[in-house]
Amino acid sequence: MLPAVQQLVEYSGKGKVFIEKNCSFGYKFDGFHRYGYIELQPRFENSEIYIGDNVATNNIFICAANKIEIGANSLIGQYVTIFDFEAHGTDPSKRREIGKIGSVKIGNNVWIGNNVIILKNSSIGDNSIIAAGAVVSGSFPSNVVIGRVPSVINKKINVNSI
Repeated sequence: MLPAVQQLVEYSGKGKVFIEKNCSFGYKFDGFHRYGYIELQPRFENSEIYIGDNVATNNIFICAANKIEIGANSLIGQYVTIFDFEAHGTDPSKRREIGKIGSVKIGNNVWIGNNVIILKNSSIGDNSIIAAGAVVSGSFPSNVVIGRVPSVINKKINVNSI
């Protein structure tokens, strides 16, 4: 099923993109939607990007060499970048080659603020929030607020008060 598309969506790469039901790409009243776009780039033949039900986003870049999963009911702010690999090798003699490849898993009902970068081998638990401007690397449990550079858990979310 195609998402509700309010801005340009660019797909490039040799892999697959799976988009579940009721997703929204761009929002017609948002100030920047006309000047941005959604870019989904599963680079290689076996690369996958999976976007669960009811995900809403605006002006993002998702680039997978392996697998990136975004859980249902997640909200993704503007100018978010998600990579599951190092774009270049760290060895100076291999700088023009792709670096280490991992994966990214974002749980259900995650709110990702504006200008967030999520790096390879990151895992975000359900119901978590990633503060604007954070650079996320590593594993984080459910029901937490994640922020800063590099990211740390700022506080726990009391799900009983929701």
